[in-house]
Amino acid sequence: MVNRRQSILILIIYFIVYALPSVLVAAFHQLGSQVFLIQTVDYLVGALLLLWLARRMTAKNAVEQQRSNWLVAILWGLIGLVLVIVGQVLILKITAMLGQSTASNNTSTLLTVGQQYPVFFLAIIVGAPIMEEIVFRKVIFGNLSAVTGKIGAALISSFLFSLAHADGHLILYAFVGLLFCWLYQHTGRIQTSMTSHILMNAAVVVPTLLTALH
Repeated sequence: MVNRRQSILILIIYFIVYALPSVLVAAFHQLGSQVFLIQTVDYLVGALLLLWLARRMTAKNAVEQQRSNWLVAILWGLIGLVLVIVGQVLILKITAMLGQSTASNNTSTLLTVGQQYPVFFLAIIVGAPIMEEIVFRKVIFGNLSAVTGKIGAALISSFLFSLAHADGHLILYAFVGLLFCWLYQHTGRIQTSMTSHILMNAAVVVPTLLTALH
């Protein structure tokens, strides 16, 4: 597995970043709403650390052997936004037709927090997508592709991505994960799926942010 040290360190830091707010709340009950500011800073610092570690990966993984130029990579990131929105709408319509709930507890909770503390939206739009793309796409999908093949690696990565959101909508998140794997594979640049992911989260957050600011 290429870049093993950086990959392991990225996974360790990712788990620490996500666990830290919960640990602090358990240890310091008096934090109150300050925990959301701490979580925002935590996510942004975590994203910077993972970006730095990702840049230190000198060897290309199996997905990055043929890279598109930057213009093509960003263009596909924009196309990916359209694809992921259309795909989610279709999946949610099918879910509703089957009589199942389309509500997302995870999304609702994050938006509710963001309405009260708008700075928290930075964690959702910037911090979380950057970290998740580096972890689930670059590290897990990218490194496993040489071991299990790209299809197997994409399935494993997307399944773990879906479980990480703990939202009950496993198929929906698995679809998102698979699409982001395909975008990364298509251009050979993690910035492509990262662009789609950031814009996808922004598309959900911005209307709520505008409401909160008025």
